[in-house]
Amino acid sequence: MKNDICLRNGKIVTPDEVIDGGIAIRGETIVGVGPNDELGDAARTIDLEGKVVMPGLFDPHTHFGAGDGTMTDERMAQDFEHETKDALVGGVTSIATTTLIGSDLIGLLERGQHCGRGQSWVDFKLTSVMVKEDQVAQIPALMKSGCVDFKFFTGYAGEQAERFGMSKNGIPPEFFYRACAKMKGESGPAFSKIHAEDPYVRGILVDKLRDMGRDDELVAWAESSPEWAESLQIYTYGLLASDHKVATYPVHISCGHSVDTIKELRKRGLNIVAETLPLFLSTTCHELQEKGYSKEAKIQPPVRFQKDRDRLWKGIQEGVIQIIGTDSVPHEKNSGFKDDDFWNCNVGVNNQMMNTVPLLYDQGIHGGKIDLQTLAKITSTNAAKMYGIYPKKGRLAEGSDADIVVVDADREITLDTDRARGKSDYSLFEGRTVKGAPVMTFLRGQLVAENGEIVADKASGQFLM
Repeated sequence: MKNDICLRNGKIVTPDEVIDGGIAIRGETIVGVGPNDELGDAARTIDLEGKVVMPGLFDPHTHFGAGDGTMTDERMAQDFEHETKDALVGGVTSIATTTLIGSDLIGLLERGQHCGRGQSWVDFKLTSVMVKEDQVAQIPALMKSGCVDFKFFTGYAGEQAERFGMSKNGIPPEFFYRACAKMKGESGPAFSKIHAEDPYVRGILVDKLRDMGRDDELVAWAESSPEWAESLQIYTYGLLASDHKVATYPVHISCGHSVDTIKELRKRGLNIVAETLPLFLSTTCHELQEKGYSKEAKIQPPVRFQKDRDRLWKGIQEGVIQIIGTDSVPHEKNSGFKDDDFWNCNVGVNNQMMNTVPLLYDQGIHGGKIDLQTLAKITSTNAAKMYGIYPKKGRLAEGSDADIVVVDADREITLDTDRARGKSDYSLFEGRTVKGAPVMTFLRGQLVAENGEIVADKASGQFLM
């Protein structure tokens, strides 16, 4: 049978090796990976001229619908419609986004699917946000409905927790412990995501640093979160989850101390799966401060220091950090920062998905920090395995979905706002030139983005069970 598309003359990043050859696609599926002469004929042949071919990225950490503080279905649907275009431009073919916040978690899961259906340009999973202990009973039904991960904002307390629908105590250990017990023994994978960052000492330091009136706001913000703050909760909640043999997934690891903690806990047999952000790997609070950024770069936990950036890269090399997410909270300047005061404005950076490959390829591959297979694992394969959608997603092999990103290793681009095809109106990397850029993205066999433009006729993203 004739193939629909053959990609030839590429460097194909497979789970076992990087091979010179190509990929044959029929319908939505990869039907062949290997030397050019073994791929067969196709209705369309694309000569990749030596470009790198990787599995489409899976970004497991986004917050659609939350960017302007309203958390409405309308805003969530708009984010699916607009922000997933930037995902495709960046080679991202699947995402996970948190649901909106409320008491009926099954209803919120269904509403999230409805918001994405017909609007999302990428395939998607939904992460259920747990805010009240009486929601624990809903976990088995959520898992049967396709939810495999549960988000706990353990780093929130006081007024910040109350704004997210929690009590002032946030997520007490006993609440988390009972939730993990419900995840145990149910069908399919299930794991707990935590925002690890002690909120109590951090609250004291925030008040102290705010009162000092410092001009270097981003540096002061970094100092407000002690380097051990993440480790304290990774240790506590990691032990609680381990008691039920449930994996703990601390999102957005930001500092070197945390990498050391996770490494040690793994030696003791705890199942800790660590994620960090391209933002944390690519800059520092001092660098952003010197470039004049302020509220746009206020993320929690904060962008930290050069020593943390270096340790995070080493953590990837050691296999301690296994997944890359962006923690994208889509918003524009006018909607995202309604409070003029730095210390009172919302936390969260805008859509970062189009920059993941350029930043990591430039620093990681051209910088000699990691190889191509490691890049594929941390941006796609490992997350797909966590979510139970591997090998359908996350690999280039016969039988997998034809989710593919083609990267021109020699192309230099500038990470300016004009690259955005969604609603982003600022970039934290404005003016930064990098080498290595996505030039083609395929979603389930269809060429959907090319050279920074959306070429698909309509959104075709699907909810992933």
